[in-house]
Amino acid sequence: MTEPAAFEQYLAALPPERQAEVERVWQLVREHIPAGYIEAIGPKFLTFMAGDDWYVALANQKQSISLYLMPIYVFPELKAKLDASGKKLKSGKSCINFKRATDLPLDVIAEIVSAMDAEAYQVRVRAVRQESSKRKAAR
Repeated sequence: MTEPAAFEQYLAALPPERQAEVERVWQLVREHIPAGYIEAIGPKFLTFMAGDDWYVALANQKQSISLYLMPIYVFPELKAKLDASGKKLKSGKSCINFKRATDLPLDVIAEIVSAMDAEAYQVRVRAVRQESSKRKAAR
């Protein structure tokens, strides 16, 4: 876990209307993150990493807050749960954009975040990358 002061500094730097929203979503992530992930707090992103790979990240953007759920890109069944949540999500290239935490299916996000420990995630990411490299080489 990261130093509480770093998280408090990150929150304090956000616009006041976004502080509670970011805090609510990140606390949900923290409560459900499995073993082995490392939390990092930078000037732009809050992240949980498995080695060099992002697992989940949260960032304050100009128009919205962005939640990056990387497991949905390597586990189609997790993406399906998100799609079946009943919430109309506003997605970017690799993120879900929102203004309020209530815009998100928080129960499904908790389930996705808690889906696998860091070691299992890294194994799957390596397998997906190898498979992708093989397909590119076959072209």
